Amino acid sequence: MRDGSIAEVFDDLTVAPAGSEPVDLAGCALAPGFIDVHFHGELIFAREDDFGAALGRTSEALLREGTTSYLATTVAFSAPRIHSFVTQCQTEMTQSRHRGAELLGVHLEGPWINPAMAGAQPSQAIRPYHDTQDNEILEIAKDSLKLVTLAPECEGVPKLIDRLVKAGIVASLGHSDARQPEIDACVKRGMTHVTHLFNAMGSMHHREPGVAGWALADDRVSCDLICDGVHVDPAVVRTASRAKRDKLLLITDRVDPPEAGEPGSGVVYNDGTAIRLANGELAGSSLSLARAVRNAQDFGAMTRLEAIASASLRPAKLLGIENERGTFQVGARADFVVLDDAGQVRETWLAGNRASSRI
Repeated sequence: MRDGSIAEVFDDLTVAPAGSEPVDLAGCALAPGFIDVHFHGELIFAREDDFGAALGRTSEALLREGTTSYLATTVAFSAPRIHSFVTQCQTEMTQSRHRGAELLGVHLEGPWINPAMAGAQPSQAIRPYHDTQDNEILEIAKDSLKLVTLAPECEGVPKLIDRLVKAGIVASLGHSDARQPEIDACVKRGMTHVTHLFNAMGSMHHREPGVAGWALADDRVSCDLICDGVHVDPAVVRTASRAKRDKLLLITDRVDPPEAGEPGSGVVYNDGTAIRLANGELAGSSLSLARAVRNAQDFGAMTRLEAIASASLRPAKLLGIENERGTFQVGARADFVVLDDAGQVRETWLAGNRASSRI
């Protein structure tokens, strides 16, 4: 490593280059740092005057879990709240005031989704896409907006996809019960991804594939999945992995509720396995990406290398940054996670520096 990047890679690990400083990882494995493209955490609850501090706590906590970069993910907020969320994320990205996992940008999960497939999303903010009002949001977001979850059947979404594709932003299907013609039309316009496969979407039947069945069968799109064994049964995780192969990503959809607070759809709580509304409906996970990687292996869905790639290289490819992150290739950032034989995080490295250690 040199100047925060990978300078050289050697086949012979017994010979250190002249002038280098060897680092003994005590028999642990080295992997690219994990990238979470769907993380809510405490950010969806944070007051405007506490948002910067919440970002700091988030980045430090993720770092200890082996996640070196992430997208701050909204729920279906009102336009003013989206404006505030995006603006404060932009400030963090510009100033880099906090140590820890790097905020890569914003993922808007809604508000342009199907209210019948809202799940735990705040229904009062869900709405059609309108050029004038919503283009202003996209203008404000500028380069900080990386991914948008939307429903193809929502009014105005085809125009939204055109706008996103032009700006190089990932358009992802989610919270949807779209029919095949609507989906195909949006894929042709540039929609390339599916958000939390199986959750909050039309379910699969052997005579009616629904959104989930289409996503499994269509090689034009990648998918992400919440691998906690609660949102998706382990047997179905295995099915998804076999169908999507290197186009399946792991996410957390993590929610960290405060003692008092709610994102707009009702009070949420952690039942020990997932985050739920008072009526028991799922409202997010309590996962770390490291735990998701271990689960994917324990469920028999992926090999160790596949599981690590699904939380590092594959998310990087989705965002178009695979030359910079999620890889060991020369020139990439030296963001690493050190894992023991059980898959537990022992160290996290950021830009060539040991930032967190339990060895």
